[in-house]
Amino acid sequence: MNGKLSLFRKVVRCNLYKYFYSNNSHNRLLDLLANMSKSNPTKTAEVQRQRLKLTKKGEKYGPSTIYLQVLGSGARGAPNTLYLFTDQKRYLFNCGECSQRLAHEHKVKLSRLDHIFITSKTWKNVGGLPGLSLTLQDVGVPNITLHGPEGLDELYNATKRFVIMKDLNVTMAKCSPSEDFEDNVMSVKYVLLGPQDNLLSSEMKPAAKKPKLDSPKVEAIDQEFEEFIHDDTDYYRSKSDHKNADNSKNRNLKHKTRSTFEKEAMKKKAEKVMHNLNKLGTTNTVAYICTLKKRLGTLDLEKCVELGVKPGPLLGQLKSGQDVVLPDGRLVLSKDVKTPDDPGPVFIVLEVPDISYLKEDEFAAHFDDGSNPQENIPAVVVHYTPPHVFNHPVYQSFMALFGPTTRHLILNSMNSCLGSEAVHRTQHKLHLLDPDIFPLLKDLSVPAVWNAHPPLPKTSSPIRLKGLEELKNKIALAQFQTIINMDAPAHGDGAPAPDAGRLELLAARTLTVFHLRPKRQLDRSAEPKLHIQDYIQETMDVDGFVPSLEQFRRLVDTMRYAKTDAKEYPKVVFLGTGSCIPSKTRNTSAIVLQIDEQRSMLLDCGEGTFGQLVRFYGPKRVNAFLRTLKAIYISHLHADHHIGLIGVLQARREALDEVSDSEAESLAQPLYLLAPGQIVTWLSKYDQQFESIRGEFTLIPNQNLTETKQSSQGEMTSAALASLGVERLATCHVAHCPNAFGVAVCLPDAHKITYSGDTIPCDELVKIGQNSTLLIHEATMEDELADEARVKMHSTTSQAIEVGRAMAARYTLLTHFSQRYARLPRLNAHILNDNKSVGIAFDNMQITMSDLDLLPHMYAPLQLMFAEHCVELELKAAHRARVKERQPSSPALPTSGTIRQYSTDHRQDGTDDKHNDHRQDDSQSQATDHRRDSNNERCEVDGRREVNLDPTDHRQTLDGHIQDMVIDNRDNIVSGS
Repeated sequence: MNGKLSLFRKVVRCNLYKYFYSNNSHNRLLDLLANMSKSNPTKTAEVQRQRLKLTKKGEKYGPSTIYLQVLGSGARGAPNTLYLFTDQKRYLFNCGECSQRLAHEHKVKLSRLDHIFITSKTWKNVGGLPGLSLTLQDVGVPNITLHGPEGLDELYNATKRFVIMKDLNVTMAKCSPSEDFEDNVMSVKYVLLGPQDNLLSSEMKPAAKKPKLDSPKVEAIDQEFEEFIHDDTDYYRSKSDHKNADNSKNRNLKHKTRSTFEKEAMKKKAEKVMHNLNKLGTTNTVAYICTLKKRLGTLDLEKCVELGVKPGPLLGQLKSGQDVVLPDGRLVLSKDVKTPDDPGPVFIVLEVPDISYLKEDEFAAHFDDGSNPQENIPAVVVHYTPPHVFNHPVYQSFMALFGPTTRHLILNSMNSCLGSEAVHRTQHKLHLLDPDIFPLLKDLSVPAVWNAHPPLPKTSSPIRLKGLEELKNKIALAQFQTIINMDAPAHGDGAPAPDAGRLELLAARTLTVFHLRPKRQLDRSAEPKLHIQDYIQETMDVDGFVPSLEQFRRLVDTMRYAKTDAKEYPKVVFLGTGSCIPSKTRNTSAIVLQIDEQRSMLLDCGEGTFGQLVRFYGPKRVNAFLRTLKAIYISHLHADHHIGLIGVLQARREALDEVSDSEAESLAQPLYLLAPGQIVTWLSKYDQQFESIRGEFTLIPNQNLTETKQSSQGEMTSAALASLGVERLATCHVAHCPNAFGVAVCLPDAHKITYSGDTIPCDELVKIGQNSTLLIHEATMEDELADEARVKMHSTTSQAIEVGRAMAARYTLLTHFSQRYARLPRLNAHILNDNKSVGIAFDNMQITMSDLDLLPHMYAPLQLMFAEHCVELELKAAHRARVKERQPSSPALPTSGTIRQYSTDHRQDGTDDKHNDHRQDDSQSQATDHRRDSNNERCEVDGRREVNLDPTDHRQTLDGHIQDMVIDNRDNIVSGS
């Protein structure tokens, strides 16, 4: 297989043009793929059974390989996720936003995850759970047990409208001081931490935050949206079910008078007060004292033979630590014939949100005070404790009690590592096209490595070799120097407190590994680094790219030179351009619309949006941007469009808190949330059961911004428009799922930007978007998958372009691509030959209105930059065509790119096929990666990483291509097309 893979890559790299333009070469490779053995479901099931059998067998013994691996460092914008690997089971400690994205990029397998431990019920700890749970469900994990504060599992009840858990059973462990958790890997003692009524508590509490929205206003808003709060829409229910539910709902509403709603509001208010009172007496934080199971030493059989011990039960007794007497009366000591037992190291995970929560006595059995046995002293203590508590003298003294042999691993905002190399890799390549449209990221947390002797370009021409080498090094050095000259990050990595010199503090970075068995040691060798020269060389080595790049740059210079009135604003910044699930190159939907220097808004807010903001603007400037954020628009209530909202709201609050009181008064107005009114159900439940966020936003339902209600816009809507600095903002229903909307924003200087959200072609969107300067339209699938797109209520590339033509938009930017097009979407030839107004959106791409005419010219060099990906797409398309030819014909769904007027029933009832849209389309390739790792990659128990990281990033094998092709067809079957 490795030989075939090597041959495949060599052929692709050396003969790209032959693959695009030579039918013979294309067909030969297709024949090779078609004749290879396909994935066998029976064989897969047998492998799973064998794996289960081995797991049960391993339960008799203690694990031999154990390490803690940092997935997210806890830096602002990064998750604070810790992965415990053993050769039997896997565990997770906390799960911040984008944990699954980093796990996918770094091949950290989650398919054998059994338990998740959460230290406190805060978004920074649980923000990644909804998305991660869906991924675990996709890769076949049957059960997950949550450990943490009481009520933690209410997160799934709060998200049940948009996180559908059909095949994953989530249970909540009872975290009691009198009842430990124990399995064959470790035992865990729960330490419940809560505030203590003492003088220290009143002295050391953080400074009070600046005032938020007055509670009477919040209560008034809750009453205003009472009907939305009681909404029970299932956004993945079938069409018929929706009709029945809607009819039932309408009948019930007829019998509900206003007084009924008022009574329910009073009842809910009373319940909320009781809930808040109960929360005061409950535990906020859980710490975990983990003791790994003892592992017996190994027998030295040579010594046993020398001492005359014969095979049989005596060997087992010696291994278990018993001394034995031989038949001749000689005594053989166990310690003389075996290595010492490993008693099982201890590690502690804790979060102390306030110094008043600290209970030293709970950890006294593990202090190095001379009275505790050495095996009780922790090998490492993991601190999620925030900086203001971590640096407090009392906390520092507490850490010192563990003694000099204990190391302290820090996962909090003192760190800066955001953890992703892949986003930089893509951005350095795109930066070659245009440094203004694709600026280098301001995230300096991943160190760049310079190679003084880079490998030579792959070419046989001496003249071209010299010229290409000079060009490559010149560009790479320029990018390297740009990074060096950027501002340093806002925080150092785990900067120690002034009096912490005698403590061994370890700043967590992604893929920092702390080995607990067989040896106790720190390993930083796998931490991500940037290899800029390699990124440039990969691109420059592609035949035809350099001439195409030079041609594009000359065109850019000519077009920009001719413009004398170019303005910086309005500006559009794409933070997430992928659908469904984050990938290492495309995050989920989020777009910044910067109206001017002081005002901006977000169009959708998928998971990890705040992290993308930190990468793009940098840790120093991100707070300044957040203070310009006046509104967030949410198109619909699928998780990949709004699950990052809470993280952005909390980050904006932190940004406002850091400015002076006088400046804060002018900035501290709540953010306007333009969203389907039903979002208040989720946000209210989170506010009541987890953290207070209700004062951070003012909700204006999208339903109130439609064309029919524009004339009756209220005072709040007018205030929102004035705050944003926009002349007009209109929404319309689009055909995707219940309560899905598109939006058109009229800006100063006669610019108009229309955003589709998720939808099939829709006349109402064409109507409100007429004569737009820019249409940003979803293009989830290629044209050949039009049937599947229609079933899942998405658009193809041609359909999105046709919508732009119908509304007479000057330019159309395609976004929201299926993750099968993680690098570049597949466009039809007729689009490429007649493209004067269409562009492709990428993460971390910024575009001004004066640069829009550059977009159509960018696709040619992009095709060459990502040539290997384009070849893969062509191969998959050809394979689908072959499969389709062999299948009997069936009635086809409408697939044309023309605009159709869909009825209200279609608009309200069109769903993504019961969750298929959210996972099957895009997560299958990632789930397949996880499943494939166990067969194709290096053995998991190598003591470091679970997979082999290919430095060229071309990880897909021919088997992988075939599996992806099978998935493409299976999606059509499962989704009912």
